[in-house]
Amino acid sequence: MAASLTAGAVFGSALTASGVYSPSIIISQMHLSNFHMLQVFLAASGTTTIAIFLARRVNLALSLPCPPSPLGLFQYDGNVIGGLVLGAGMTLTGACPGTVLVQVATGLRSGYFALLGGLVGGTLYAFLESSIRPARLAPKSKDDVPTLTLYEKLGVSEGSVFVVYEAMLLIAVAVAGMLSPRTDGVLLKPVMGGLAIGGAQVVCWALTPDTVGVSSGYEQIGSIARWLVGAGAFPATESITFVIGVFSGSFVLSRLVGLADIPGGGASIRDLTAITGGVAMVLGARIARGCTSGHGISGMSTFSLASIVSVASMFAGGIALALIL
Repeated sequence: MAASLTAGAVFGSALTASGVYSPSIIISQMHLSNFHMLQVFLAASGTTTIAIFLARRVNLALSLPCPPSPLGLFQYDGNVIGGLVLGAGMTLTGACPGTVLVQVATGLRSGYFALLGGLVGGTLYAFLESSIRPARLAPKSKDDVPTLTLYEKLGVSEGSVFVVYEAMLLIAVAVAGMLSPRTDGVLLKPVMGGLAIGGAQVVCWALTPDTVGVSSGYEQIGSIARWLVGAGAFPATESITFVIGVFSGSFVLSRLVGLADIPGGGASIRDLTAITGGVAMVLGARIARGCTSGHGISGMSTFSLASIVSVASMFAGGIALALIL
């Protein structure tokens, strides 16, 4: 419990310092008018990828790639649908399942309503999961076992994909930096913020058997609600402990440094919009079996095909809704 709490606190502090919890930063990313979020996201992914790749080389640990999240239509349907819904929820709330905890810790009004929606979304998923997912069947042959990683799909070495991926990230971060206006009110510049989040991932990995992931905490809270009404067993609570740690770390850091301004300025989000978006972002994240941290930082670092599909769908859903609104 202490390990999960500590790991969450480190991650929450890093999110706070990076400024990506700001609704205006997330919404402007979906409008493609400010790339602060993308810079942080890519720097965090690159840092985590390096750490996991090197750890595998010396057999320190094995981080498994995320498997597909099927709903019964095609192999990655849950990743596509969940990612689209998650992205739409992010555009509505200016938050993701992890950053909404920081918003509440720093006192942002919209964060309270987005968190309420997220708790509703996690509870809905806990009650509906058995209805929306097909029963898992053991593979009948090797051909039925899905290919989990990009390098396996391409038939090349993990090292080759690692080198190309890191080079692409460097170029993308540099281009995003040139296109993005300066964001005021952040403790760390985008790349440094991403490195801090990547470092928090390493801490989480060292302290707990899992990599960073937040949305499962909402599902566990929903599963407790199921247990209370006699509809299921009492769930594991490690992710809830991690979520509490994220909030606590952000709360303490924001008070220590005296955060006064919202990074990137404020954003006007109606209460009902925040609640609706909160439901969408957590429900989508659980359908995809991962959010911006679980798929975007942890999953992408293992070159998981499911994570790549989920993240692409997340940005597609968020950007599409931003263009419509």
